[in-house]
Amino acid sequence: MEDSTESFMPLNTRDLLTRSWQSQANLALFLLLLILTTFVLPAVGFEKNSLPLYDRAAASVLAVVGAAIAWGNRKLFLLTSLLVIVAIAFRWATWWRPTHTLTLCSASTGLAAIIMITVVLLWQVLRAGPVTGMRIQGAISAYLCLAFAWAHAYQIAELLDPGAFNTAGIDVSVAIHWINYSLGMLTTLGYPGIVPIDSVAHTLCSAEAVTGQLYLAVLVARLVSMHVSAEEQSKQTRSAERESSASPSD
Repeated sequence: MEDSTESFMPLNTRDLLTRSWQSQANLALFLLLLILTTFVLPAVGFEKNSLPLYDRAAASVLAVVGAAIAWGNRKLFLLTSLLVIVAIAFRWATWWRPTHTLTLCSASTGLAAIIMITVVLLWQVLRAGPVTGMRIQGAISAYLCLAFAWAHAYQIAELLDPGAFNTAGIDVSVAIHWINYSLGMLTTLGYPGIVPIDSVAHTLCSAEAVTGQLYLAVLVARLVSMHVSAEEQSKQTRSAERESSASPSD
């Protein structure tokens, strides 16, 4: 019985380490894909040949890798995977039948999936433990996900009210074209060419600008607090070890 218990513990430990490593690898890959799809590929005009295909393929890959980050928590993983599957199904459904209703469902489910992935990222970033490079990667990924989420919100607002924004002839039929505008609002730098017209559009833009600033302020404060707490705990542990080694043995 003792042998079976001893053999079980290392297996359980290895399983936890494997899950942790997989989540970290997925997180690094997710951040890389976010940077590629947000900055690199659009900069070289990769999407110009087939924008609808690029939008769906990029969103599908990002959603799958984003859901994989939650692998360490099975319940969270199942919920995220369910939302991602529904969002991908609606997005590709608009490839065959690009109706207004399906496009609205695609944007709405896409928004829900991105919000869920952002929750997963923040769960990874804010949980107890030392401040590591992987935690910083998660914080950056969550920040970029906020831009993606607001981009979908703008698309939904435009679908519900085609006059909500003055797009100056810019094709905003897909969420990917709202990302640069969303990044401009998130960083409070603005974006030329798209102007909010009605009250809902103005409210969304103001809310995103506030969200971007609050996220940076709260996140930095939280990470600094976690780092100081980890340092204090490490000092206390070292001090206790020194006292233990200095005390006479019985």
